[in-house]
Amino acid sequence: MTDAPPSQANPAQAEPGQADPAQADPAQADPAQADTAKADPARAEPARATSANADSPAGARARAARARPRESPRTWSLKRRLSYAFAVGGVVFVLGGIAFGMSLTNMIGAVNLQVDRLDPAVRYSSYLYSALVNEETGVRGYALTKQQSFLRPYAQGARAAAGDAARLHQLVDRYPRLRAHLTDVLDEANRWRREYAQPSVSAVQRGQQVSPSVEDAGKRDFDALRTAVNHFDDEANSERAAALSRLHTATTATIAEAIALGALLVLTAVASWLGLGAWIRRPLDAIREETQTVASGDLNHQVAITGPREIMAVAADVEAMRQQLIFSLDDVSFKASELQRSNRELEQFAYVASHDLQEPLRKVASFCQMLEARYADQLDERAKQYIAYAVDGAKRMQGLINDLLAFSRVGQPGAHFRPVDLNEVTGQAVGELEAAIENSDARITVDPLPTITGDRTLLIQLFANLLGNSIKFRRVDAPPVITIKAEPTNGMWEFTCQDNGIGIEPAYRERVFVIFQRLHPRDAYPGTGIGLALCRKIVDFHGGKIWIDDRPPGMTGTTIKWTLPATATRQGLTDGA
Repeated sequence: MTDAPPSQANPAQAEPGQADPAQADPAQADPAQADTAKADPARAEPARATSANADSPAGARARAARARPRESPRTWSLKRRLSYAFAVGGVVFVLGGIAFGMSLTNMIGAVNLQVDRLDPAVRYSSYLYSALVNEETGVRGYALTKQQSFLRPYAQGARAAAGDAARLHQLVDRYPRLRAHLTDVLDEANRWRREYAQPSVSAVQRGQQVSPSVEDAGKRDFDALRTAVNHFDDEANSERAAALSRLHTATTATIAEAIALGALLVLTAVASWLGLGAWIRRPLDAIREETQTVASGDLNHQVAITGPREIMAVAADVEAMRQQLIFSLDDVSFKASELQRSNRELEQFAYVASHDLQEPLRKVASFCQMLEARYADQLDERAKQYIAYAVDGAKRMQGLINDLLAFSRVGQPGAHFRPVDLNEVTGQAVGELEAAIENSDARITVDPLPTITGDRTLLIQLFANLLGNSIKFRRVDAPPVITIKAEPTNGMWEFTCQDNGIGIEPAYRERVFVIFQRLHPRDAYPGTGIGLALCRKIVDFHGGKIWIDDRPPGMTGTTIKWTLPATATRQGLTDGA
């Protein structure tokens, strides 16, 4: 069967208007690149591969996912909405402030008029009338008794009247009617002095009697003066009442505008709260609900885009991310299927390694041993040595295959995570090493250990490997002393395996955890170099970490620490699964 043409294999890319000329023909898109491709075909291959990847369905889906949905140009941005809202609110508050300021200015002017002019004008009017009365009393007393002491009130009254008149001019000159009445009062006072007071005083001083005509003129002039003063007081009281009315009006207007400004502030606060709720809070809540719907697993749920332009941009990004996740599912599914295929192949390899590969090794070892037993009297020492080498090599190969199988099976599906008592696990590991412990006179101390969630078989293997390493790498001058303990730290259990063996140099603390890495010759310390690598893989599988810690001061040996969570952090199978 022949391959279909690209246009049939990918209809989406063959549609008119969707093809990218630069991708279809790199030479037309970049002449320099075309020249380079002609001059060096090897350098042109990566460019063709990149172009092919870009034109692939996955590349097209990725480009479509990265394209955000566009917002409507008629939708106002949050910045624009807030700018208009603050502008309108600012204009309203400025106008309200101007009106309130004008009312307050009117009220202050009315208060100043009342307190600084009209009230003092009424008061000084009474002072002026009292001074004129003192003048009239002094003149009549002097005319009747001819005593000089009566001239003193007359003179004092004249001076006081002059001062009060000057002060009244300052207070009422801005009011034409009051100014006119004040002029009438002063004119009548001058007439009374001219026609009665001064002639009477002169006549008495000459030793003459005041004539009845002068007395009548004085009485008539003073009555006219009193009438003029009453007219002034009436006009002053009228102006004072009008000013008081204006003060009440200005005060009422100021209070009303203050209440209006307060109500405007409250309305502005309410409008701001409602606006923020409609423009920010509700759209964000809607996006949160839409995102939670998608996050709960409904990737086919399209994220609704509402609200201001900035909120719509966030929603568009979330929608683009959702589309990208959908497009990525194909790749994830493909990789998952590849991983499953790889796991099946590894299982098949493990089966082959555990059966088919070991069977020839067992035959080689057994036949070599049979050959040595049957023809022992016909073989010299070198032949026996060669047979021993062959048997030893076959056995080491079997051990290496078994260790590789154990290493590869860690983390494979089928692990049973359940609560495991590590005291029992340690006892099982010590039981497996009973022969090595007796041969080395090892002393093992195990403090009380916790119960954690994990795979019991793997944890037994972990403790057995660590204890076996401590026994194997012991000093020749002292029996092994091994201590295992645990303590909680940061939500984990930190375990310690400390021995008095030969120790590990700081330069090799990471190397010993690498598979097949050995620090000593095989004839000195047997093994395959997988033990600590297997320990690290088991600890990693359980969600912890393992490392070699510094030796305490004045002590020899090795201190290995590792952490394990109290609960399962890997998705293994539980009992009954």
